[in-house]
Amino acid sequence: MLKTLLVYAHLIAACLAVGILLIQDLALAKWQGRAMDAEAIANLHRNAGIVSLALVALWVTGLIIVVIGYLDNPAYLMNQKLWAKFSVVSILTINGLFLHFFSFSRLTSPQGFLGCNSSEQLFVLVTAVTSMVSWLYACYLGIARPWNNVATYTYVMTIYATIFAVTLLVALEYWRGLRLNFRPIIR
Repeated sequence: MLKTLLVYAHLIAACLAVGILLIQDLALAKWQGRAMDAEAIANLHRNAGIVSLALVALWVTGLIIVVIGYLDNPAYLMNQKLWAKFSVVSILTINGLFLHFFSFSRLTSPQGFLGCNSSEQLFVLVTAVTSMVSWLYACYLGIARPWNNVATYTYVMTIYATIFAVTLLVALEYWRGLRLNFRPIIR
């Protein structure tokens, strides 16, 4: 019963985080790299706080689920998909720190994302792609039961890297289009 409740809490936290991320990314796309208004900035910070809390809940419930799995069967830890999921969640956690302490300040700056220099823009883009790909792939790994004790760590992470690379290429093309159409506002 406890494990079922933990899995349920884990699922709710993941759904909350991914739902907010998707909505927030759509809201950011609306600004097309230009300066955001105060309401959009407040929404970004509020949503980032909620996602951070959901991530803490995911770590706590996930670790407890793993401990219970191990206590039931020590071979539980031999599942390479589990270690790949830990890797992806670790990546998204570290990336979250870069988002909070670097990227968000560029997105919310008075000149907007496109007003930043190219290297800053690229870093923001990479952190955004890392976030979305990592969150969605971690959720996929949570339901990819057929991969349990079958898929190797290398296989699971190669798919992750491939999805990341393709998504980054699409994002780079989108960024190129934004930059071509950007006309700074002179005040």
